[in-house]
Amino acid sequence: MRSDVYKEQLVKRDFGQKERSKRLYIIGIAVAIALFFWEVCQARASISFNNGDDRMGYAFTLLTLIIVGIDIYVAVKKIKELNREYEYAYTNGTLDIDVIMNRSKRKKVFEGVVSEFEIMTHIDDKEHLALYDKLTAADFSSGEVLGNTYVFVTTYKGKRKKFIIEPREDILMAMYKDLTPRRMYLKK
Repeated sequence: MRSDVYKEQLVKRDFGQKERSKRLYIIGIAVAIALFFWEVCQARASISFNNGDDRMGYAFTLLTLIIVGIDIYVAVKKIKELNREYEYAYTNGTLDIDVIMNRSKRKKVFEGVVSEFEIMTHIDDKEHLALYDKLTAADFSSGEVLGNTYVFVTTYKGKRKKFIIEPREDILMAMYKDLTPRRMYLKK
């Protein structure tokens, strides 16, 4: 009889160059949208004030403030979502991965049975990963290649895909028990 196994790990995503670029992109788009609506609405407000229609002028000014406020709110929310952590939960042969955005919003991004993985190997193992070069990869790691950065391939939601994770030694050994040595290659 097999005993129950439950292991959990939290991996913080490094805020690297890719995330900095995304942040600058979000800020740039938000500024462009705010300036566009500011110019359009203020031009309409100016025309209304010049024609003596003060109510319409005030309405366009209020509309400008509302749109710019919403724009800033959405931009700040998107920037905060770039702060990510991944939680791995390994329970009796099942691996669940959740993404935690800005330490508040949680979303399940993967759930699968480890014994159904085609292969699992270290990210630097080019020999065993050569067959899977063309597959898209989902990166649920810190973003750095470390000694415990592994790739596994499985069918998820009807598509074969590569997943990059950083399991601790105890999670890795528990997964090793569920995979045959011909499908899991530990880094030596």
